[in-house]
Amino acid sequence: MDKTSKTIGILSGIIIFSLFVYMGIQNRRINRLNDENQLQAVELSTLKDSVSVYQNKAGELTYKLSVVEVSHSNLKESLNKAGFEIKQLKEREINWRKVNNALKLELEAVGHGEASLRDSFYIMNTDTIQYSTFAWTNDYLNFKGSVENNNLFFDYKYNTGLSIIQESKRKETIVSVFLTDPKAKITSANSITVKHENKWYERPVIAGIAGILAGILISK
Repeated sequence: MDKTSKTIGILSGIIIFSLFVYMGIQNRRINRLNDENQLQAVELSTLKDSVSVYQNKAGELTYKLSVVEVSHSNLKESLNKAGFEIKQLKEREINWRKVNNALKLELEAVGHGEASLRDSFYIMNTDTIQYSTFAWTNDYLNFKGSVENNNLFFDYKYNTGLSIIQESKRKETIVSVFLTDPKAKITSANSITVKHENKWYERPVIAGIAGILAGILISK
């Protein structure tokens, strides 16, 4: 190997090493900025005004929210910020490290009704106990009970259908939610998903270095 070739080899090694260090530093800065942006986006998604409401011609409501993509390295902190406590997940036998998607919703149903009281009685020992009964339902919420000695006793049951659809848009993922009960609404919601992370050999830094090496080898 002549002196010129040796010099070129040394300079090439220095350039490649410098590029590797530079790309590594830049990649770390980008990752740190991405981490901050992801966690900030999770915090913003917990606000009540992060849910958009759409009404069709039939008056039916659809609630839409954007899914926040987070790196697996930010999953634990993202879950905490989204309102999922790691301790509670463990108690429910959920391994937070293997979570792929998480959706949190708060529902509220508001309305009014009227029920008639029906007088009745029963005999306990030698005493006659007077009481009134009532029942009310709107097909989703059911009340049934009695009034006795100025005390109200009742049983209740509430049920509503909940449909969740996730779709990928060009620049974001949207979750659409609609309820069967027209009196119910979503007061707050947030959703996170773990994004696919490139393998080490798919990272831009490695690809850049491979390209430089290939260029040097071809030029020789």
